[in-house]
Formats: sequence, structure tokens, C-alpha cells
Amino acid sequence: MLTRASSECTNTFSDRHIHGLAGVDFATSDVSAIRAALSLLASRRTTGVTASIPTIDLAALPDTLDRLRSLQTGGLLDGVHLEGPFLVPEFAGAHPVAAILSPQEERGKRFLETVIEQQTGSRLVTMMTLAPEVPGFEHTVGQLVSYGIEPALGHTAADYHQMRHGIAMIHAHTGRPVTITHLYNAMRGFHHRDPGPILAVAEAVERGEVIVELIADGYHVDLHLVRWWLDRWPEAVRLVSDASAATLPEGVEPLYAGRPRLGHLELHYPEATGPQLAGSTTLASGGKDLLSIHDDLVATGFDHARVCAAMQR
Repeated sequence: MLTRASSECTNTFSDRHIHGLAGVDFATSDVSAIRAALSLLASRRTTGVTASIPTIDLAALPDTLDRLRSLQTGGLLDGVHLEGPFLVPEFAGAHPVAAILSPQEERGKRFLETVIEQQTGSRLVTMMTLAPEVPGFEHTVGQLVSYGIEPALGHTAADYHQMRHGIAMIHAHTGRPVTITHLYNAMRGFHHRDPGPILAVAEAVERGEVIVELIADGYHVDLHLVRWWLDRWPEAVRLVSDASAATLPEGVEPLYAGRPRLGHLELHYPEATGPQLAGSTTLASGGKDLLSIHDDLVATGFDHARVCAAMQR
């Protein structure tokens, strides 16, 4: 049921970073299960969906993309976001370190070739997150852009200069704001003697060169900080759920009763925290979908118009 706050937002939401919902994992579930999850999302006002796929083995990639292609062709998906594999192990987060690759190693080259092959005839993959310090970054950015894939930056140990260079490189190729994947999460933090990537991002916001993703579920980023960003730079914020198969909105029954997964990794959802990797305390995904985030933010006094706009960007 939609609450009064959610019904006041006249438009639907677009979630550009979501791995699944209610027991369904976009990377591994079958087409019928994913279709059911997309239907559930649409009933909860999220009609624009970019399916985010975590770092997975090259052998599993073609089948995953083939299943999602049928949903994009049918108008149910906006595209696919590959979150990896060109990340750094130090900030892998919930991604399997063994599957993280360099674009300059043979397996990394084959991964990128496979992605490019999948672009023939349709632009299925719309975005790929990579770290700006990985070897071969500049060449990889050029390849992605030439095949219609937006390079985004995240899961990074980059210092200030590396992030500044990465933003400038992508912006020069695309002429559009660069997406920063879930700002603050899975990246080097800010310190007054070593500002790291955060300062480079803030400076780029002032120049209109970036859009920052924020996971405003109350677990990933303090909501005072979310409010600060929305008050200061509302046009540069994209609110995303980063939801997964372990994310279950209140009052919703699971679509699949098995152990929730993120790609090939099992998840669990302890009380008072977001979904975690099974057997660890590593946050693995968002704890709420966009409708729940929207209603919670508005109920705590966030500017309603700004929240809605940030969920439609």
C-alpha cells in the first residue's frame, strides 16, 4: 500500500543501482523470477530499473547478460550496470576478491571483449563501475565509451590526484557528469592530511562534472550527511537503493524462499543493519527499496521535491 507521502510524488522512480529484491537476484535468478521482481518494483513506483550485476566470473557473464537482454528487449529493464570486475581488492566490499581483474591481464581483456560482443545489435550494458587507479584505466574508458557504456567510478583506494584524473578523463570522453558509485562506501575515506577521493569529487560537483550516488537507507551513509548533500548540491545527487535479494520491504512476502544471494555469494540480514555477506559483518547491499527510502526521508523532514528529483535522475 502506498503511504500519503509516497502518493504525493506524482512521478515514478528510477533506480540505477539495484541488484534484486525480495529473494530475487538479477545476476543469477531465472527470467520469470526477475520479471516478478520488476513487477513488484513497478507496484512500488520504481519503473525505471538498471539491473546491477556484481563482480562475477567470466564464465557466468554471457548467460547472465542473455537473460537480462530478453527483459530489456521487452521494455522491462533500462539496461545493465556491471559493478566490476575492474575494482581494487582493498575496497572490494561484498565483491569476491578472486573475481576482481585488471583490464591489462588476459582474463580482464577477455571479460571486456565479452561485454563488447554483447553490445552488438543493442546497448544492453549501459554502465560499468571501475576504479580510476587500475592499470589500463584510460584505454578501458575509451573502449567503454566507444561502445555506449558509461564509465562510473567506485570501489577505489584512489588518492585525491587519481580520482581527479579519473573524473577529468571520463568527462573529457563523454562531456557529461561522471557517476560516482555509492559515494563514501567502498572507497578511501577523508582525512585532513589525506583528503583522498572525497575532496576530488566535491570539487568536481562544483564544476558540474559529477553525479554522486548515495544509499540513503540509514545504514550506508549517515542521514545528516545525505541531507547536507541534498541541501547543498541537490542537482548532483542520485539516490539509489543498492537493494539485493536480501532486501525485503515491510509487508512484502519473498518472491523466492531460498537463501538470498548477491551473484554467487550468500547473504543474511541481521536486525538493525543492512544485508551482510553470510558469515561476516560486511555490508553487502541496501536495506530498503526506493519507495521505503522515500517515505522514511520525507517522514523525517527531508525536502520532498528534492528527494523525488534525486530518485528520478
